[in-house]
Parts: sequence; C-alpha cells; structure tokens
Amino acid sequence: MRVMVVYDSVRGNTQAIAEAIAAALPGGVVALAVSEAVPESLETADLLMIGSPTHGAMPTEAMQSLLERMGPPKRGGRVAAFDTRLTWPFLAKWGGFAADKIALNLSGKGWELATAPAGFYVSGLLRF
Repeated sequence: MRVMVVYDSVRGNTQAIAEAIAAALPGGVVALAVSEAVPESLETADLLMIGSPTHGAMPTEAMQSLLERMGPPKRGGRVAAFDTRLTWPFLAKWGGFAADKIALNLSGKGWELATAPAGFYVSGLLRF
C-alpha cells in the first residue's frame, strides 16, 4: 500500500502533526512539504493524508494551489484531510476549517474519504 502524507505549515504546528502521523504509520512513510509535492505522484497513492493550517476558513494558498493542480486518483485512492485551527468558538460559524475544504475538493475529483476531516487545536506557535 502506498501511503503519502503532505502538509503545509506556517508556524510548525501542522508540520509537527504531519510528521507524527507519518512516523506512526508502518513502512517508512515520509511527510512531504507542499512545496515538494508533485500532483502526478500524489495521484498514485492508495492513501493520501493531507493537511494545512486554517487561514481565513481555508487551506493556505500553497495548499489551494496544489489541490487545484491535482486530478482524480489513478487507482481508487482514498484521502484523509486534517488541519490545525485556533480554539476561537466563532470560527466554525464564520466559515469552517481547512480540512473540510480539502476533503470537499478531493472528493469532488473522485477521491474516497477514508475518514471524516479532522482538526487539531493549537494555542501556541512552534517555530522550526
């Protein structure tokens, strides 16, 4: 099974989560920064885990650009979307979170959702 983890991270939080996910998976899975991701390669994944910080209820611009360039999975791939978000209560009402937008984008291109979009609350800033 080919598993890939792709992330964008502004302050290190999403990177830390992506690396923890990759480390927990068998088979030497590596977390790729969005700047290293090639859509054609991602489209061959059996399971693609993709995450972004939530900025203005959306994924980052770099992640949105990657999503725009991606097509359907080459062989019935599944996707799991995650994001990092602040704990401010009004955000859910204001426009939602990045993971929901990632999942909607890729499911609209034929990717099967492996699980519901997930969010990780952050309160501090990591800096690498």
